[in-house]
Amino acid sequence: MRSKNGHRRIFHETSALGVMLRAAKHLRSPRDSSVVMVHVGMKVANEGCIKMHPTCTSLIIKSASAFLLLCGVAAHAQSRIAGTVHNLSASGPGRVHAQSESQICIFCHAPHNTSGVRPLWNREMSSASYQIYHSTTLDAHPGQPTGSSKLCLSCHDGTIALGSVLSRSEQIRMNGGDYIPAGLTNLGTDLSDDHPISFYYTAGLAAADRQLRSPATLPHEIRLDANQQLQCTSCHDPHHNLYGKFLARPREFGELCIACHNMDGWGTSSHRLSNAPVVASSTNDWPFNTVAENACRSCHRTHTAGGRERLMIFENDEDNCINCHDGQVAQNIRAQLDKPSGHDPRRYTGRHDPKETSAAAAPHVECSDCHNPHAGSAQVAAARHVPIGATLQQVPGVQISGARVEHAQNEYEVCLKCHGDSAVTVRHVVQRQAASRNLRLKFSPTNPSYHPVVISTRGRDTPSLVPNLTRGAVIRCTDCHNNDDGKRSGGAGPDGPHGSNYDFLLERNYNTNDDNLESEYDYAMCYKCHQRSSILSDQSFSLHRRHIVDARTPCSACHDPHGISVTELGGSEHTHLINFDMTIVRPEPISRRVEYRETGKLSGNCTLQCHGKVHVKLAYSQTK
Repeated sequence: MRSKNGHRRIFHETSALGVMLRAAKHLRSPRDSSVVMVHVGMKVANEGCIKMHPTCTSLIIKSASAFLLLCGVAAHAQSRIAGTVHNLSASGPGRVHAQSESQICIFCHAPHNTSGVRPLWNREMSSASYQIYHSTTLDAHPGQPTGSSKLCLSCHDGTIALGSVLSRSEQIRMNGGDYIPAGLTNLGTDLSDDHPISFYYTAGLAAADRQLRSPATLPHEIRLDANQQLQCTSCHDPHHNLYGKFLARPREFGELCIACHNMDGWGTSSHRLSNAPVVASSTNDWPFNTVAENACRSCHRTHTAGGRERLMIFENDEDNCINCHDGQVAQNIRAQLDKPSGHDPRRYTGRHDPKETSAAAAPHVECSDCHNPHAGSAQVAAARHVPIGATLQQVPGVQISGARVEHAQNEYEVCLKCHGDSAVTVRHVVQRQAASRNLRLKFSPTNPSYHPVVISTRGRDTPSLVPNLTRGAVIRCTDCHNNDDGKRSGGAGPDGPHGSNYDFLLERNYNTNDDNLESEYDYAMCYKCHQRSSILSDQSFSLHRRHIVDARTPCSACHDPHGISVTELGGSEHTHLINFDMTIVRPEPISRRVEYRETGKLSGNCTLQCHGKVHVKLAYSQTK
């Protein structure tokens, strides 16, 4: 073409048309129409231009059908926006809309006089410096917002008026306020309580995290930008509100979240499968009717989260659990935590971190110390020993060797995180001769005696066992430490070491006071496994009845229910769980010894002072 003004105009505008047509050819879905819809208002050539330049008319005519197709796509996009709150024109349905401006797209896009930012952006960029999301469990490295997230924030950070557009010399006046109203959609400049954005979502990140899907496998609705960064538009489609909140996929059943997040154990988790109805109240934040439908939204909120790290609904970790587990939606754990002895997370604030390797530095207990909410499922009653319950699946632990494991295979491995080498302080400790509180050492199979938590006991001198507990059996920590009204203790409440009315978080009474009358109730914890009739008839120790009934000495005066570490044997042999309570038993006055020696099957002797009586190698035997 000759370089005349008219020809040049036709050339440029038809070139722009060509770009649009090429873009239209590659549209994969109506959502892509947002790239080209703002060109609808452009005039390819006016009637006068065609008359002056007939040689160009054929070019325009040839492009007409394609251009009309493009107009149809753009009109479709605009019609979808018209019924949503992103329609800020005077016809918009939201409580904030223009007083008289009739154009819909102008609040974001314009064909001319824009910022130069794609796609024909018609707003200034916010100059705010943002507080960015941070979490110890985040492997990505988000920075200040970039790309389309920066575009979204030009409205949603509340620093720029909604009607402040570049193509107008004056600000468009709005009804309902010039700025985005306060609420969940006004994110402000503090993004630390919002899902992270503007980070590189790569195969390397997915491999490092291990619970993120590879970017190559993301559903087509979830789009990274040209720089492989995750942006607001990865989850939100500003032109499409089919699923509410302009989401790219439905929220029900966690569909949007699991597009990227591939959490271990989620497929069989109760939080994914439970059809329990939720209860609406002012403190709850559930958009759907059942636990399964809410899925991730049962605990998490992607914007303006109460608990910033990990985007929890509530700031205190335990509130996100008790919110359901108070008897309204799930079993009433709150009632168990109200009991005097237990694992009550409400006593601690801001101490738990999923990445912690030891609880000793900041002693605490949180629900997630023992439970993985993405993997736990309802406990099913079992007729035989189960190494670890369904509620403890996919939880880190500590093996009896001291090695940390990502997923505990035995219940005691979960307990040893706090009650092993960390040995957090507990109330009502019995002052033992061998005083270690490290249960990892006390349960070691190399010890002279131990309760069979890790492996069965070597000895067979236990004639007092109840009929359904055979010699060589293995037990779990929660066979003793459990809710006192749980199903395993004969009640109707939930099982688990959440709370008990008995000391030591025991499911039954275990009296450790001296000078105590013997009864089935006072030593109910012991009598759960050891037949009272056998104990009182001296079948396993010829002086049992004399000690327990006549001298009114508690079981705990002689026996340590966990075990005795081989590392601190001292003067005693500590077989048969013998580890004296030093507030009841005193050293023998002359030798200053506190000593038990085994001399054969069901026989031995003691050297000590107890109840004012001095024993020097006082012997007992199987036959008394």
